[in-house]
Amino acid sequence: MKARIIPHTFDWRRVRAVIEKEWAEIRRNKAILWMMALVPVMLVGMILGTDYFIALAAAQGRDMDEDELPIPEELRHLPRLEAFIIQMNEQYMFYLLLIPTTLPVYIAAHSIIGEKETRTLEPLLATPISTWELLFGKSVAATVPPVLLTWLSFAVLLAGLKLIAPPAVFAYSARGVWIVGMLLFSPLLAFLSVLVGVMVSSRINDPRAAQQIAGIFVLPLIGISLVVLAGLIFINVPMMLSAAGVMVIVDGVILYFAVKLFQRETILTRWK
Repeated sequence: MKARIIPHTFDWRRVRAVIEKEWAEIRRNKAILWMMALVPVMLVGMILGTDYFIALAAAQGRDMDEDELPIPEELRHLPRLEAFIIQMNEQYMFYLLLIPTTLPVYIAAHSIIGEKETRTLEPLLATPISTWELLFGKSVAATVPPVLLTWLSFAVLLAGLKLIAPPAVFAYSARGVWIVGMLLFSPLLAFLSVLVGVMVSSRINDPRAAQQIAGIFVLPLIGISLVVLAGLIFINVPMMLSAAGVMVIVDGVILYFAVKLFQRETILTRWK
């Protein structure tokens, strides 16, 4: 079946229709809803729980081995225990970025492959919607919920730290670099994750294989977090803005290739 001639104009109404359709599918998919609920709760709970029990153990006079952790120069003016907790939290902030990294690709994989399995992709490809509009709409639909969850998780984390942690610990977690990271860098990271997921999903039939590409992004984040934990670097706003600038370019390049690889007239014959 040949697709209709695709218009060259970018119609936001068609994009909005795709987004609304995708969100309706997300609401019906219990597995995705559970993933979206559990991952943020587990990460925020782990960070707050770790901070609380470290502070509690220190208050009880137990040795927390804080002297064994290299503390960067930027934290050496603080009491050792507070610097230790802040250093741990600097690593954990990267774990929050796993939310916009893993959840979007999970949603995107089910979006394309699920439509292949339910035979709803062919009618969609036969509509006047362009490939740019289709992929942009699917990418936005898969990006927005995890990004909102990331922002909510960050807000809950800060509220929790305000209650249980020393003022300096809260202040360092709420400083500009992490606000920029969560508000700006996390959407760009999520969009990249989605685009790669869409690209892979358009070529294969197994959503699990498509989801495994999340490891491409998870491993570097964990690697950077370990470097931060080791005190080798201390993340600041210029670093985060530079990373965001690079991510904008990478997202644009990957979006271009995603559209090129998404061949409307042959995609359906690849999985039949």
